[in-house]
Amino acid sequence: MGCICPKCKSNNVIPIMYGYPAPEAMEEAEKGNLKLGGCMIYDIDGGGMADRYCEDCENEWCVDDFLVEDIVKVRFRYWSNWECYDLETIKEDQWAFEVFPDGTIKYFAYPRASRRVLDKEVVHIETERVLDFYQNVIWLYRPWTKIIECKVCDGCSYELTITYSDNRKRKMHGDLGGGTVDKTVTDFLCTIPEMKIKLEGEYDD
Repeated sequence: MGCICPKCKSNNVIPIMYGYPAPEAMEEAEKGNLKLGGCMIYDIDGGGMADRYCEDCENEWCVDDFLVEDIVKVRFRYWSNWECYDLETIKEDQWAFEVFPDGTIKYFAYPRASRRVLDKEVVHIETERVLDFYQNVIWLYRPWTKIIECKVCDGCSYELTITYSDNRKRKMHGDLGGGTVDKTVTDFLCTIPEMKIKLEGEYDD
């Protein structure tokens, strides 16, 4: 699914390009496939310049300016690095937690080589707790945030994905070991008894 306008929900969205345009960019702009944003490039308080333009409502935006209410899902997935891929295995070695703005938390466990669900759980918490968590996740992408990464040879690796209201996604990758990103997520999940049990059970395996 392509990018949609977070304001009017139109999919008539084109990218914005900055800098002196090459002839090819001029042609694309004339065809309506690209909006030229000018040669001035700036950054205000860590916010990015608009990189998408809606041709229906003339809205311009950038994911750097999105707030917690613009998030539709946060997904934290991690997997074991101990074993080789086995298409026939029924052993859990990949896990995912999905956090939705209405307070729904979904958990899935499945083999690393497939999407066959071996275990799942759904719980509901207060929306205020989710919004606080979203704020902490957004903070991870701010330029002034110091990210501590853990590097491990074995153990587990993770992928954190934020899905925004314009259908775009932002991702972070790393190893699971108490770094800034994975600790932010696991600390939150451990405040939910049902999810804490899942996490502790996986760590004990």
